[in-house]
Amino acid sequence: MCALRIDPDATSSRLDLPTDQAAQHNVLRSLIGGSTDRAVYHRNALLHVHGNGAGMRLPVNPAAWALACSWRGLALPYLLYGPVIVTGPDTSGTVEDLKDRLLAQAEEVARRAEELRLEWSARPPVSEPAARQELLAYARRAIHRT
Repeated sequence: MCALRIDPDATSSRLDLPTDQAAQHNVLRSLIGGSTDRAVYHRNALLHVHGNGAGMRLPVNPAAWALACSWRGLALPYLLYGPVIVTGPDTSGTVEDLKDRLLAQAEEVARRAEELRLEWSARPPVSEPAARQELLAYARRAIHRT
């Protein structure tokens, strides 16, 4: 079962999740580091996020936030925290494979976010709102190219 992990530093890695519902839940909980919430930003995908990432002061995950915004078609007024696992939709309690097109989009958004993060070390954005807008522009271009 193919999924993608996106870390707060914008690195990503493909995962092979078990097909059993209980095993999936345990693996996702372990990868995220606690209770998981499922968030729907695309009808054919789920983002599994930490249930209390902000409260636990986990690092912001700008790449996952940009992916969610791009798939939803709007700038979300809240952030995502900690590692995020992207899977296909839920069917009868188990998650499905992330389809190739959506996997490619998620990987490309993470790659672009990582590139932008490196650019910002030499050329910091003028403000947080400017950084978010630039990141969203990168993510939207990545989504439309894949």
